[in-house]
Amino acid sequence: MPLKVITSRGETIPIHSPKDFENVLGVEFLPHLAFIDSMTERKVRAKCDKAEKRGWILPRQKWLGHFYAKGVRGGAALDLTIAWIDDKVGYGVWTNGTIPANAYVGEYTGILRKRRFFGRWKNYYCFDYYIGEMRSHYVIDAEKAGNHTHFINHSATPNLETASLYCDGLFHVIVHAIKDIPAGTQLCYDYGENYWKKREKPVALAAVTQR
Repeated sequence: MPLKVITSRGETIPIHSPKDFENVLGVEFLPHLAFIDSMTERKVRAKCDKAEKRGWILPRQKWLGHFYAKGVRGGAALDLTIAWIDDKVGYGVWTNGTIPANAYVGEYTGILRKRRFFGRWKNYYCFDYYIGEMRSHYVIDAEKAGNHTHFINHSATPNLETASLYCDGLFHVIVHAIKDIPAGTQLCYDYGENYWKKREKPVALAAVTQR
């Protein structure tokens, strides 16, 4: 993926490898969903297989899995910039080229693990993991490991949305465009009201969509 980072010091750094990504952004690069351990992987794959056999997978999840299979498998690339905004917001993601409506933007990757009751509101990077239409006991934790989607900000007027889909025996959370997005635009999706229940919502985030 063509990617560059503009740091808080205004330096522009091209990213050529997972090691570059980790050194510059402080996040381990994960091109695909990972599991906290082999036991978790076996259990989740078994639950997904059970959902498939019992018809618990929504037709839309299967259709999206076929439609975005190339992206989930690593075959889609976008020209992006991850740029520093300020100390409160941190980084954001901008597109350097036009992104058409419905285009695949990325998979929300991280470490798939069991949900924790205590301290869950302190981690800003956990995504609920659904099996079929049911929320499972697992989350995708991208706090310390992920990809460019880790840095996509919230907006009440988004140009992206997330979706749960079924592909190659697993459920995945992906991000896709909901309208044509011009070059130089910040990529954002609506995190949802549940995310902000015990967190402070950035007030001026919608004002930093253009670069």
